[in-house]
Amino acid sequence: MSHLFMRLGVASCLAAVHLMAGAQDAAPPATPDIASSAQGAAPCCQQLKTFGTSPLPLEKTELRLDEKSPAHDFGQGTQAFLLLELPAYRKTYSVNISSLPSAPAPLNRSELSHVAMRIETLDANFSPLRVYPHTGMKRRGHGYEKTVFINPSNQNERYLLIYGALNVEPEKVTVSRTDVVFVGTGYFIGGTDQAITLKAASSGALLVEAKGLQPEKP
Repeated sequence: MSHLFMRLGVASCLAAVHLMAGAQDAAPPATPDIASSAQGAAPCCQQLKTFGTSPLPLEKTELRLDEKSPAHDFGQGTQAFLLLELPAYRKTYSVNISSLPSAPAPLNRSELSHVAMRIETLDANFSPLRVYPHTGMKRRGHGYEKTVFINPSNQNERYLLIYGALNVEPEKVTVSRTDVVFVGTGYFIGGTDQAITLKAASSGALLVEAKGLQPEKP
């Protein structure tokens, strides 16, 4: 009987050794690639190496996406984009990007078009690191804005890519206007609310402002 228990014990030990060896030989679980795991990352950005870049403006600057801008197909058809080269990292700073809606026609006061911004940060190989879809923007006036913070953990980010999301449903916004009217011996302050349809467009104006890159003024 003792020999039987000994043989069973040896068999159990051998089985455990085989299981451990199999576990060591098995391939480790795949680690998701940063670029491919970025939310909604478009497999386009390697092709952007063929385009020129613009340095990030240090002063508040209005930039336009129009027929003079470089164009690429991000999965919605060929459209204009903005590719800004970030400065070499020295300290924490931020970049604020705002869309500036405009009327498609001078007399059209019920409709505005804007760039429904999609913002991506890219590394030196043009691979996406952080992706901000248009749904992650903050409302500002009639348009939207996003502040991108460049911290020590973001030192590998070398470019800022901005283009418009075109598959966005028109949005109804209400614009309030204050009117001051002189009546008799005083002023009467009133106001009106106007409903405006905000539509996404592939062209438009953006306001870019970097903060923390220049020394503070005395």
